[in-house]
Amino acid sequence: MTPAPPTAWRAVWLLTRLRLQRLLNVSGRGFSFKKNNKSRPATPGKRGGRWLLTALLLLPMLFSFGSIARHSVLNMHCLLDQVAACQARGSLHTGSHLLEPVIAQLMATPFSAALAGGLTLQLALLWLVSVLLPLGMGELAKPDWDLEWLVTLPIAKSTLLWARVLERTLVNPAGLLALWPSTTVIAWYSGQGWFSPLSGLLASLILLALAAMLRTLIDTGLRLSLNASQLGNLQAVISLAGLLPMYMGMSFGMGTGGFAYAWAAAMPAWSTWTPPGLLLRLLNASDVAALLMPAVLLLAQTVLLMLLGMAILRRQLRQGVVGAGQREGARKPAPAPLPARQWRLRIGTAIQRRELTLLLRDRNFLVQTLLMPLLILGGQALFTGQARDVHALLEHPVLLAATGFFLGTYVLMMSAFQTLNKEGGALWLLYTFPISVEQALRQKAQLWAVLALLYPLTLFGVALAWLPAWSWQTAGLMLLALAGIPLYSLIAVALGVFASDPLATETTAKVRPTYMYLYLLLTGLYLAALAAGSLVQQLVFVVLTGALAVALWQKARDSLPYLLDPAASPPATVAAADGLIAAMLFFSLQTLALILLKSTSATPLAQLAIALGAAGALTYALLRLVYWRARTTGVPRIGQGRQPWRRGGAGACVAVLFGIGYAALLPTPAAPLQGVLSWNGLWLLAVSVLAAPLCEEFIFRGLLQGGLRRSLPAWQAIGIAAALFAIVQPPAAMLPVFVLGLCTGIAYERSGALLAPMLTHALYNAAMLGYQMNR
Repeated sequence: MTPAPPTAWRAVWLLTRLRLQRLLNVSGRGFSFKKNNKSRPATPGKRGGRWLLTALLLLPMLFSFGSIARHSVLNMHCLLDQVAACQARGSLHTGSHLLEPVIAQLMATPFSAALAGGLTLQLALLWLVSVLLPLGMGELAKPDWDLEWLVTLPIAKSTLLWARVLERTLVNPAGLLALWPSTTVIAWYSGQGWFSPLSGLLASLILLALAAMLRTLIDTGLRLSLNASQLGNLQAVISLAGLLPMYMGMSFGMGTGGFAYAWAAAMPAWSTWTPPGLLLRLLNASDVAALLMPAVLLLAQTVLLMLLGMAILRRQLRQGVVGAGQREGARKPAPAPLPARQWRLRIGTAIQRRELTLLLRDRNFLVQTLLMPLLILGGQALFTGQARDVHALLEHPVLLAATGFFLGTYVLMMSAFQTLNKEGGALWLLYTFPISVEQALRQKAQLWAVLALLYPLTLFGVALAWLPAWSWQTAGLMLLALAGIPLYSLIAVALGVFASDPLATETTAKVRPTYMYLYLLLTGLYLAALAAGSLVQQLVFVVLTGALAVALWQKARDSLPYLLDPAASPPATVAAADGLIAAMLFFSLQTLALILLKSTSATPLAQLAIALGAAGALTYALLRLVYWRARTTGVPRIGQGRQPWRRGGAGACVAVLFGIGYAALLPTPAAPLQGVLSWNGLWLLAVSVLAAPLCEEFIFRGLLQGGLRRSLPAWQAIGIAAALFAIVQPPAAMLPVFVLGLCTGIAYERSGALLAPMLTHALYNAAMLGYQMNR
């Protein structure tokens, strides 16, 4: 008996759920806590539990977009409404004591006509972003069109098209990320309070529905009329065109000097009667009477536009789904063979020449790699009004170095990070070359490092030619920026190994965006190091970055033999990269906690103790959770070992003798610890003897030294971990802390338990604290 076809509503629900499930499979295959036991018994199955890393990286991104949306509303209010308290400097540079009354007045009254026009322009620009970004993300260039097989399902074509529009409404992460923060902030400043996220989400879905209809019309029309090569070229153009409305829409929250404010001030009154304007009126309505008219008009316009779009879509498909242009191909004539003995210029190795050939053949790859960084930087400078202040690059060495570093690392993100992804189905060829895959990837990293250095070298060369006088500070920052690019080339290739899924059939599934966000986060940390005023801090971060590059490369090397195996993955073991990432997470959480505690009444020592303890506990809990889910082996133990008390005490004796001898050679500090109050003394004791040993020894000895020990002799692993432990300390304490690191490392190596180095560290800190207090 043939089953009856599903009803229209059920068909729409099934197709939408299919798209949502596919998005979940692509971006979050670790959200389920269900273990996969369908792997071979020899090795564990492929692990998809990257949800924790995704969540940790998504939070700062949402915070960043929310901050831009907040300052967009406030900047437009200050400039367009001519608020005297913040008109000159904008909300970014106005003190909170001046800005709070402005915000209170904004929330107490409806938006002015000028502000409503400006916010309507911003919503329209972000809506355009939600149309262009999905079109430019690779879907157009796919050789297969999913609508071709969807029409074979036993449902009406109109039902299928409505389902397609609905699923593109719900499954548009880029559009939701662009619109939701802005609509939420608008609802918040309209007085909706904690209902603002829900109101903003509903408002965003209305605009996303219209964006989905327009995107479907454009996608269908282009696929029915253009061949594959033309679609690929057009996709490159669309990806560039999407940057213009994105940066113009975001420029309102980045400063007050952009020309977008002139456009916002010139918005005609009728713009508030368009869907974005009506949506703004709806969010800003103060009572039910003011809510009714915009709601009815918005509903009528939305229904009318959706019905009109569906009518156009049916007309496009009146002769079937497969158009004549979809299957056409343009085959270029083969180039004439070169004479037998003609000399040809050969650059680099065969692997590097192959990579250059791929870059020159793929226009989309070429545009995104070499042209996109210039457009991003130029667009940001143009729309925020900073293009008029190009001379500021010469006056601010940090800004000059950061600009050059950004250009280089963005090239790496679109090239070195995509190394395995661009191989596509031909990745298996790398395993047939007469060199190892690791060597091939190293050669590719070298090539992309050279190409990425072209932009900063050009920028720095022009800047040095224009500088009126030589500056050692500028030259030093330039060298630091240039030194970071080869390191980030290795980091990009290593993270690209983790991010790539060469067996995936979906284009969006071939690269996991989580690791791209991680690369951007690491890039931001290096930019922050360039902005640090101390040369010691800058050199320390360069060393840490180099260590991270080596550790990630080591971890990526372990994964290379398993890339083409659909079931197997390398055994989960503690690696050096875990320790370095844990150290960065620990110090970042500690800094964040200190910022949050700054406004409290606690003493500085109490704030430090709470921040250090909370950061250490959270880092330890997150790592233990990750290790538990991955069933990682080699996780450091605390109490079980070979005589940890004895070895910890012996290490403490050596470290204390050296530390006191070193301190005796130093001049007496201007502010000794003799006058420390009782409560401050207890907090200082808690930090030195309890929190610091527990947190730092778990990271530096348990994870970092334990990970290095996998591939290095004991003395090398101990020395590297001790050196990295020392360089994150104040310069005056580096030498004794290095000796302390050697003692704790030897104690851990001989005992096999973290209790020994923790005891050594605690006794050393207690002895040095007592010596300083009685000096």
